[in-house]
Amino acid sequence: MATVSQSSFTAPFKAVVGLLIISSEFPPNVGGIGNHAYNLAKALTEQGFVVEVVADIIEVDDKELETFASKQGFKIHWIRRREFVLETYLARILKAVSLAGKFEKVICSGKFSLWMAVLLRMRYPNKELIAVVHGTELDLKLKTAKSVTSYSLRKFNKIISVSNYTQQFLPKSLPSGILQFVIPNGINGSEFIIDAVSALPGVPALITVGNVTERKGQENVIAALPQILGRYPAARYHIVGKPTSKERIEIKAKELAVGNSIQFYGAVSRDELLQKLKAASIKLMLSNHTAAGDFEGFGIAVLEANAFGVPAIGSRDSGIADAIEHGETGVLVNQHNPEEVAGAVETILNNYSCFSNNAKEWARQHDWKIIVKKYVEVLNAPTL
Repeated sequence: MATVSQSSFTAPFKAVVGLLIISSEFPPNVGGIGNHAYNLAKALTEQGFVVEVVADIIEVDDKELETFASKQGFKIHWIRRREFVLETYLARILKAVSLAGKFEKVICSGKFSLWMAVLLRMRYPNKELIAVVHGTELDLKLKTAKSVTSYSLRKFNKIISVSNYTQQFLPKSLPSGILQFVIPNGINGSEFIIDAVSALPGVPALITVGNVTERKGQENVIAALPQILGRYPAARYHIVGKPTSKERIEIKAKELAVGNSIQFYGAVSRDELLQKLKAASIKLMLSNHTAAGDFEGFGIAVLEANAFGVPAIGSRDSGIADAIEHGETGVLVNQHNPEEVAGAVETILNNYSCFSNNAKEWARQHDWKIIVKKYVEVLNAPTL
């Protein structure tokens, strides 16, 4: 098993004729896998690759899709999610298998895309197949699904994990001829050049971004608020994201008498999200690895906050450990230890300018213009 870290990429650039990316999601739908697939397609196109994308889309009208696609430098083949799920699967399979023949290499990202490798390998025995694994698809608790994923991964020539934490969940029985790499997620630096904004209420103003769920760990922040408020009575916690489990959070906040120190915003536009990140003091990402196997593969929202000079506090037992330089750009903690979380807030505030400057530099190192070069080397690396 060959494992290549992000620091060992030195091969010269060499473009290939064409590349097909198959993703389980894609903008304008939101989601980490879709965000990654989009930025990868965009960055590789800018590097001279001929890229096409096959991706699922949900509840977006044709006009919006047409407008979005017209702004891209690559072609997108949308697969609409249908009420009868087998119709979606069949449409995805037919489109992907028919298109794959045009390209030298195929990248599969997301659980159902990984499963596509079995059919692709049957149809194209010599095609180079590359998997991008984010996390949750590797720790499935349903035995059948986990077995299918494990079997599918054996069909790839190369596997790219988005973090060291994610990589450890790859099946141990993979053939030694499959090359393995770790390449972190990236951001587009130009997206974070925005006008000055007014600070969010609170000193400090704490923020989380993401669907309000067990995995995202907003409840862990609530649990730590009494300790944080004991040190910083004017602190305020800003919760941005789809309010899936808002009621549970509100009940917990009431029990701990911290309800007056939190504010929900719900799902917001990309522009508003960036403004709120810029206006915050500290980004918190106290994510959980759930009993269902759901976990944070990397934590792109950390880098997005860092781009504005906002330090972060994150769970050490997750992919976020690759997104935070502990003690430099933020602090890694046991997300279930309120005192440790409160101590991390104090550590950052006591040396804020240093953490902030380090965060900005860390974000610059993760610009897609840099990250894509690591993908280029992997794509051009000979298979075993």
